[in-house]
Amino acid sequence: MKRIYPMNGNKFIEKFIENIGKLDEINIKSVLESLENERKFFKIVFDYLDEGIILIVDNKVVFLNQKAKNLLITPSLTKNSYSLEEFKKNVGNIFLCNIICKSLEKNDCKTELIDRARENRYYQFEKFCVMEKVYIIKIKDITESKNMEFQLKNMESISALNTLAAGIAHEIKNPLTAIDLHIQIIKKAIKKKIVEASPEIIHFIEIIDEEQKRLTKIVNDFLTAARKRELNLSFEDINSYLQEIIKLIQPEIENNSIELVLEFNSIPKIFIDKDYLKQAFLNIFKNAIESMLQTEEAREKGKILKIKTFYDNAMDAVGVSIQDNGTGIEEEKIQKIFEPYYTTKENGTGLGLTIVYKIVKEHGGDIKVESEKNKGSTFTIYLPLSKGRKLITGE
Repeated sequence: MKRIYPMNGNKFIEKFIENIGKLDEINIKSVLESLENERKFFKIVFDYLDEGIILIVDNKVVFLNQKAKNLLITPSLTKNSYSLEEFKKNVGNIFLCNIICKSLEKNDCKTELIDRARENRYYQFEKFCVMEKVYIIKIKDITESKNMEFQLKNMESISALNTLAAGIAHEIKNPLTAIDLHIQIIKKAIKKKIVEASPEIIHFIEIIDEEQKRLTKIVNDFLTAARKRELNLSFEDINSYLQEIIKLIQPEIENNSIELVLEFNSIPKIFIDKDYLKQAFLNIFKNAIESMLQTEEAREKGKILKIKTFYDNAMDAVGVSIQDNGTGIEEEKIQKIFEPYYTTKENGTGLGLTIVYKIVKEHGGDIKVESEKNKGSTFTIYLPLSKGRKLITGE
C-alpha cells in the first residue's frame, strides 16, 4: 500500500490523528517507528549540546538532556516523567535544583549564578515559558570562561602597571635612596656626638626613617609587580627548598606560639627561580601569620600553620598548600585579592598578593584560594612540571 504521510512536524501529527481510523496496522506501525526514530535523533542532538536542557510541563520534569543530568548529578533518574518532589529527591546538585524550582514561580529570566559550595562553580541560567505551564530551562557551566576572565583581568592590570614602572623607578626610587643615605649619615653623626640633638629631634629622625623605609617598600613592591623578569631557573627539590624558606620565618613562628605542621610528600623535582619564588612563598607565609594574630579564636584554641606538598597527577604539577586558621576572607572578596592595590590591611600596599600571582604565573603555574570568614584560608600553588621543562629548554 502506498504511504502518503511524510514526516512534516505538527501538520503530520494532526493529519495522522485525523486519519488514524483509516490506517491499517502496517501503516500505524510504520508511523510509530518513524516517530521513535525522530525521537532518538533529537535525543542525540540534545545530548550533544554543551548546555543542560530541561523541559517542565505542568510542574513535571519530562525531559533532561545528558548535560543537564551531568550538571544536576542525577544517576538515579530513569523514568520519563517526574513530579518536582520526586525530582528533588533524585538530584545531587541541590543548589541548581533549588534554583530551578524557585524559577518556576517567577517570570522568564536570564542570569549568572555562583555555587560557593562547589569550589565557586559559575553557571549561566535561563528560563522561559513556551506556552502555558510549559517551561524550558537552559543551564551552562561557565566556570572555565569566568576563571579565564578573572585571570585576564589580573594580567591586564599587571600590564597596565608596566607602562608606569620606568618613570616610577627614576622619579621616586632615586630620591628615596638619597634620603635614606642622609638619614643614616645624620644618625651616625648623632651617635658619634659629632652633632648634638635633643631626644625630640632623635624621635623625629626615627619617624622619618621608618616612613622612608615604608615608602621604599611600596616602590619596590610596585616595581616587582610591574616589571617582567627573566627567570633564572634551577632544578630543585621543593621539600628541601621550603625547609630553607621556613627557617627565615621560624623566629616569628616561635615568638607567636604558632604550631607549624609540615606534611611533605614524595614529589618530583621541578625547575624554579629560587630567589623569585621565595618572595611569593614568604608573602603568603607572612599573610597567614598576620591573619592568625588578628583572630581571637585562633589565639584561644591555638594558631596552626600547615604546609603540605603533593603531586597532582591530573595537572602534572607539584602542589604546595598553605593553610591557616586566621581571619579568613569573605566570599565576595576572594576574586579581588590578586588585584593591584586591593588590601584589607590598614598599612598594606595592596601589592603583596599581586606579586604572588605574577610570580606563580611567570613560572607557568596557578594559584587557588579557599577561605571562610573567621575560620581561615588555604592558598594552593601549582607548579607544572612540563611548563618548567619548556621554560628551561625554550621549546
